[in-house]
Amino acid sequence: MKKSIFERMAEKAFWGLEAKYGFKKTETKFENRSVTVRFQNATTEILLNYEIGNTPWLEIADVHNAENKSTLGWLLVETGIDKAPLPEQAFHPTTLNENELEPVLQTIGQQLLDHGADLLKGDFAIIPKLQDRARKYALECDRYLSIRKPKP
Repeated sequence: MKKSIFERMAEKAFWGLEAKYGFKKTETKFENRSVTVRFQNATTEILLNYEIGNTPWLEIADVHNAENKSTLGWLLVETGIDKAPLPEQAFHPTTLNENELEPVLQTIGQQLLDHGADLLKGDFAIIPKLQDRARKYALECDRYLSIRKPKP
């Protein structure tokens, strides 16, 4: 896929950030088989991450406190939109065909607008809950791995 095609898809999927919340695209970085697109307003930074062949994901961060960040995925779990992933899911690769990318980006962009309004306006009160979920999931994944790791 050409860089310009991906950039157009991302801009189209996330135009609502600019229109409703004053975001600007500040950077697009292509490296090997991955790309990141950074959007920012006065309070919030959105980082779209995409590795070719995998499902894209979003980080949401406080521009004034780098520790104050999480992902759209954990926000959707916390708000009851998505179910929490099972630890074994962390160890199964996800695949996404190139022709499926644009609809997925559109969905992610809409989910962010629908469920992340407080974060987009700079209200990060939910972030500690999201980070706590992520920490607990990481511990579950470590436990899952330790149970299934072959013994030497």
